[in-house]
Amino acid sequence: MVELNLIGQSLALKDVAFLEVVRLESLRVALLVVFLAGLSHALGQSIVLFANEVKPRRFVASLILGALIYLSGFLFFSFSIWLVEGFIFGKEESFKNMVKVVGLAYSPYLFNFFILTPYFGSFFSVALSLWSLAAILVGLRAVLALSFWQAFVCSALGWVLLQLVNRTLGRPVHSLTRAGRRLVAGTKLEQSPKNLSKHQGRS
Repeated sequence: MVELNLIGQSLALKDVAFLEVVRLESLRVALLVVFLAGLSHALGQSIVLFANEVKPRRFVASLILGALIYLSGFLFFSFSIWLVEGFIFGKEESFKNMVKVVGLAYSPYLFNFFILTPYFGSFFSVALSLWSLAAILVGLRAVLALSFWQAFVCSALGWVLLQLVNRTLGRPVHSLTRAGRRLVAGTKLEQSPKNLSKHQGRS
């Protein structure tokens, strides 16, 4: 399958994967990668759902909601990078192609479920973030013909812009998101250390 081939090449940090994905008309590959990465991330955070004894059907619905929220965050991150590369470096790449590049670069996050691993969760989280960043740099350099440092500036400033929005305009959105999670889970999601550690010990 084309999708698996592109994912494998992006995991290996091969620039040909990003050159190929922008040639595809559809956003399917990029959005599929991010959605699955979101599911993996939600699964990695599922200790909260287990700790609150969420029912199976609501558990699955919560994972899907988590993946959709993850996807929305990805889209804004892509938009942030797109703004930076356009304003600072004057590149005229389409936002659609930026979504394709960054989406494929999210391939390492398909392993997000490893963050559930006791004692090593933080290590896996950092490792996957660095792996994805490396893939983004490879993709930006290949598609936009940027230097390493230009690609790094685009990624870094895009991330900073995302954090600024999250801490200002994004606060009402986060409140709605938490309310949505509670509604889908059917219960208030308690995240007390005592409750979580008890279930981590069982895993």
